[in-house]
Parts: sequence; C-alpha cells; structure tokens
Amino acid sequence: LILAVSLILIAGTASAQDLEAEKPTILPGSPFYFLKEWTRQVQSFLTFNPLAKAELKEKFANEKLAELQETIEQQKVQERIEKALRIYQEEAEKARTAAEKIRERVESSEKTESFLDKFVRNQFLHQEILQKLENLVPEQAMEKIREAREAHLENFGEVMLKLESN
Repeated sequence: LILAVSLILIAGTASAQDLEAEKPTILPGSPFYFLKEWTRQVQSFLTFNPLAKAELKEKFANEKLAELQETIEQQKVQERIEKALRIYQEEAEKARTAAEKIRERVESSEKTESFLDKFVRNQFLHQEILQKLENLVPEQAMEKIREAREAHLENFGEVMLKLESN
C-alpha cells in the first residue's frame, strides 16, 4: 500500500480515479446539484454503523474532490471553482471527524484497519491532487487551493496523532 502511494506521488500522476471516484456529470453550480447533495444527505442519515458512515463520508470527500478537479478542468470561472473548493473542504472535514470517531467507537478489526489504511492512502492522494490543481487555476483561486491543502495537511496530521494514540 505504502509503495503504491509512493509511486503515484513520485510520478505526480494522482487523479480522482485513484480515489475510486467516477468522473462527475453534475457539478457545483449546476441547477440540479442540490439533488445530488440531497441524495448524499439521505444516504448519510440512513447509515448508522460508525465504520460504514466513515466509509461513506470518505467516499463523498473523494467524489467532491473529483468534482473540484472537473470544475477546474472545464471552467475557469472563479466563483464556481471557489464554490467547489468550499464544498470539498466541508466534506473533507466531515470525513476527518468520522475517521477520528472510528477508533473511539469501533473495536479494532480487520475491516477497521483496512478502512484506516485506505483513509491514509486517500489523504496522501488528496494532497497530490490539490497540489496538481494549484497549477491549473488563476492566481486568486491558487491561493485558496493552497490554503485548503495546508488545512487538509494539518487536519490529517491531527487525525494521525489521534489514531496513533488510540
């Protein structure tokens, strides 16, 4: 796992597909995006198992990063890029919180360890993708993505410390 992540990071080829996120068709800014968000909220509400909820939140964060990437590649409209970035950041925070709760609420098992390994891998990939996206946007958006990357890295460090201490 660490070797595969290292090779992707060294090559600089990380993409949303590495996160198992499909290419999004409905992006933030679309008049139908609220339906996508509503579906995600219903799924989350109906998921009661803490491990399943954490997996779902991680999946949503991956999808929203793919949406950000697609928004940047399709449109250079500053407001839409910032909206997609904000939506991604909010979901990444929810995923981080859910991952922290795993160690507190769920007994250690092979499935838990597998999720945490995947979570760590995905966090490295998120960093690589955000770094790549910085170079594709106008200066003002680049600064916001850089700030998001730094906040993501800081949050990831906190999660790792909490997981390690548990």
